Amino acid sequence: MKHKQYTASEAIQAAFRRYLQQGMTRKAALHLTLKQQVTAGELSYLAKLPPSRVLAALLAVSRDTVEQTYAQLEAEGYIARAVGRGSFVSYQQDTLIGRELLAVGGSDNALLAESELSARGRSLLIAAHVPHTRLSDSLAPSLPDLRLFPVDSWMQLERQAVRQGAAHLLGYADPQGLVALREEIIDYLRRERGVKAGAEQVIVVTSSQQALSLCTQVLFNPGDKVFVEEPGYQGAKKLVQSAGLIAQPIGVDPCGMDIDALINTEEGGRGVYITPSHHYPLGHSLSIERRLKLLVWAQREKAWILEDDYDSEFNYNGLTTAALQGLDQYQRTLYIGTFSKSLFPGLRIGFLIVPPQLIKPMVAAKQFQDGFTSALPQMTLFKFINDGLYAEHLRNMRKIYQARLEILHAAVHQYLADWTQPGLPQGGLQLVCPLADAATEQRLLQAAAAQGIKVHGLVDFYTHQPREGALVLGFAGYTPEEIVKFIKRLSSIFSTLPAAG
Repeated sequence: MKHKQYTASEAIQAAFRRYLQQGMTRKAALHLTLKQQVTAGELSYLAKLPPSRVLAALLAVSRDTVEQTYAQLEAEGYIARAVGRGSFVSYQQDTLIGRELLAVGGSDNALLAESELSARGRSLLIAAHVPHTRLSDSLAPSLPDLRLFPVDSWMQLERQAVRQGAAHLLGYADPQGLVALREEIIDYLRRERGVKAGAEQVIVVTSSQQALSLCTQVLFNPGDKVFVEEPGYQGAKKLVQSAGLIAQPIGVDPCGMDIDALINTEEGGRGVYITPSHHYPLGHSLSIERRLKLLVWAQREKAWILEDDYDSEFNYNGLTTAALQGLDQYQRTLYIGTFSKSLFPGLRIGFLIVPPQLIKPMVAAKQFQDGFTSALPQMTLFKFINDGLYAEHLRNMRKIYQARLEILHAAVHQYLADWTQPGLPQGGLQLVCPLADAATEQRLLQAAAAQGIKVHGLVDFYTHQPREGALVLGFAGYTPEEIVKFIKRLSSIFSTLPAAG
């Protein structure tokens, strides 16, 4: 035991010194060191951390710095602390997640390859997650129905684009994106989302993930704190963490992110990632009072707001909430959107709207990251929008998705009423079905998993273990027959369990 503790302390000391040499503050270096030791499995589940006094002496830092770091890690769910017993690792995620990407002939090769990675490479590996796929034994949330996309019309426009400008479109392209497409995008966003910007502020990217990655590179330093929604999109949280930043969870209620809690957080933060128009997955909209508070906070703290306008195209009551960016007179908001849900994820086109002072650094970062986004699909998308096909496709899909939502809602009330009776949301691509508590959610998810069925719950969107429970069921990517069949199957599985109290 003493040998293991000595080895762990030596590893902490070495990593801590390395981060200090990179210019990080002592507290930021210690936080990142311990977090990566935990998530990489170097400090395993239930391993005891050195007492704050011992670690402070080992690293030549104040005991207060260690205490604050331990408190931060406890708040983030990485460690647990008990009076008289000390601090223990409470993080239980499988540390092999993502390592299958490295494996050639077996797990030994994967572990060997990982040992040769840089600290940055290890953090990326730890943050890796399973990509979105259409699951037949699931009602996966946030998936569009690609079977209904007008492929023939798209291919016809693509052929036109090649005939009209093959030499231009098949070569190198502007790293910021085609001017014609940027103009179409900003015209649409001004009209539909209330965005206030010019085409020169639009950067065409491959995805919301790339947009967020550019933001983490250009706007923040390792160790900076970025607030994220709790519950919320875990892909964003993991990307923030993979950049060496602290993803600080902030609670969400029916009025959106708790901005007062954000403002009152000790030591503040350098940025916030938020889905204000339609929270993922709960569907709440950030109230106007909280929007204004957030904008004032960002200006006062010189912080950045990363606004992900997730699935804003799919409102079923005819009412839309204007983008936060359009309210921002201080130029502290960066607006992120994609065509992955409204068209198809394989298109790999999204957009980032930045304040004027960030155009040059963001375009430079985009150029160094991947050069440019392919020009041919950009031109095809321009034609698709310009010819009115995009608006037509959205109208069709809204009607279809609304009908599927109503079918799912009715099926849940008919077959799962003993467990949940959800309200009918006015937008989005998933139905959140509240349960009695988190323990009930765990029972239902485990019962489904035992039958080879994946059901998503609130636990999939939390940094910590949630107190409340819910099923999160997608409907957009599934036919009415598939939806009803799946809910009936869940009903037969859940009927074997004790009813909700």
